[in-house]
Amino acid sequence: MSASIPETFDAFVPSTIPDLLSRANFKARYIPFSSLRSLDLENQFKPSYDLMRKVDTDAVLNHCLRSYYFSLLILHSGFPSNTPGVRQITREELFKRVFLTSVLHDVAFSHHESVLNHPAHGMSFELQGGIMAYEHLLEKYPSSSLSSSDVGDRIFSSLSLHFDLAGYGAWTPDVLDNVLHRDSVREIEAAFPRGNVGGEFVHNIAEMLEEKPNCLLSHAPSSFFEQVRAVKTLADSH
Repeated sequence: MSASIPETFDAFVPSTIPDLLSRANFKARYIPFSSLRSLDLENQFKPSYDLMRKVDTDAVLNHCLRSYYFSLLILHSGFPSNTPGVRQITREELFKRVFLTSVLHDVAFSHHESVLNHPAHGMSFELQGGIMAYEHLLEKYPSSSLSSSDVGDRIFSSLSLHFDLAGYGAWTPDVLDNVLHRDSVREIEAAFPRGNVGGEFVHNIAEMLEEKPNCLLSHAPSSFFEQVRAVKTLADSH
């Protein structure tokens, strides 16, 4: 991991992209994937990786892992740190939270029997996923690894980045070019191939909207799903 990354980060940041950008001094930096990769976390939380490998497709699992490494790129590229009056979170703790949030955030986006038969399956997949992830973390990790408050914060409060679906055009032009270096993105994509994740997501979401028309995703504009389907290579997207 690059030594130039701050030791602490702001524990609270603005919840809207424009406000966050106004506070942070983002500048996309090239970080080799070999420097980003942390096998310690992947080994420490292997039960979560194994759960996702069991219930989801390779395309969805790779999406989750790419989301984690894209998050690390953002932390390397000017994410707010040491803002006066703002409580700080250590680099190690934040990496742990981001890893678990990224790996588990689509745990209910699945047709696996454990998902279909879960008592919360009548909810939208986001809410069911939060409940399933909460149950999983409480069951698999001793209190010395994860406190109960950490578990709650991790699943219900942490931010999941969906750049991986819509590419650099997810927001206004040039916003993500200032945050995610395309050469680093290209290396992450090579390590965790995208495959047909766009088509898979759009197909599964269409089924979900028929079954649960009031779920959270029903508020997404149709143009978003068209954009997801159109992205083939993130590093070359616009």
